[in-house]
Amino acid sequence: MTFWGELTDGTEMLLGDPTEAQLCYDSDAPADQLTAVFPAEKVWEDLAVVRVFHEGEVVFGGIVDEQNTRLSGEGFSVELVCRSWEALLLDNEAQPGVLRNPSLGYLWEKYFKALGFLDILGDKEPKTAELTVEKGVSCWDLLEGFCRDYLGTVPYVDGGGVLHCEGIPESQLTAGSVLTGEFSRQPCKQLSAVWQQSFRGTYDTPFRNTAAWGIKRQRYVSMEERRDPRELLREGERESRLLTVECLGNFWPPRGALVTVEAQKLGKFPQCPVRSARYTRNSRGERTKLVLEGGTG
Repeated sequence: MTFWGELTDGTEMLLGDPTEAQLCYDSDAPADQLTAVFPAEKVWEDLAVVRVFHEGEVVFGGIVDEQNTRLSGEGFSVELVCRSWEALLLDNEAQPGVLRNPSLGYLWEKYFKALGFLDILGDKEPKTAELTVEKGVSCWDLLEGFCRDYLGTVPYVDGGGVLHCEGIPESQLTAGSVLTGEFSRQPCKQLSAVWQQSFRGTYDTPFRNTAAWGIKRQRYVSMEERRDPRELLREGERESRLLTVECLGNFWPPRGALVTVEAQKLGKFPQCPVRSARYTRNSRGERTKLVLEGGTG
């Protein structure tokens, strides 16, 4: 991986090879995290942006949260603590108000454009609805909720700083050499049934998991939650089987990737969604740790 920085005046700077680096992704967290330590000969100018390239593609782009310069017995170094572009949405509070016939284009002009994003992609047609933005709601919560309720998608920001609301693209990858692995089956995550609230106000519409033999665990979904009972059942099935592997090298899966892993004795696990990923670079070399959902073993 190649590391580039951008100074506060826009000047680009090749950061060199870090002595330590860790890049983390978690499906439950909107922003990726990067921590990297670089050897230095003098104090660096203030950095605003860091980008990481792998095989010509941007695998990380985001803002610098911390720039720590250290002098120790091991020498002089600069540590950078960064978050991907989604951090700008998380850190900014959306102006409260009531939006009539909201659209992606209107949200872009009112809330997101001024944060420095390059563009927004997705369905920009006005929606016949009234959207209330409460005090304290972050720009990320506003965008995520709009995409979920009106577009049926999950938003993300690419490495170049473009907001995507048309859905996360699916890709298929094969992991490299597996150093360690663990397959975990967790029946405690499975649901046997989810009951949906009807227009009468009663919970009388069941969705059952016929694959959860011997499991007696049910949930109830209200109309206000707007959650799909079938997706809750599928989520429980995915989380009930987890494969954790550590692979050699700098393999990095983008969001939406389905990863195929073959580990000695554990077996082959085809096209598993990535729950979390952690790339580590240190004196031992490069490693990538993956937690994958829905493996069959």
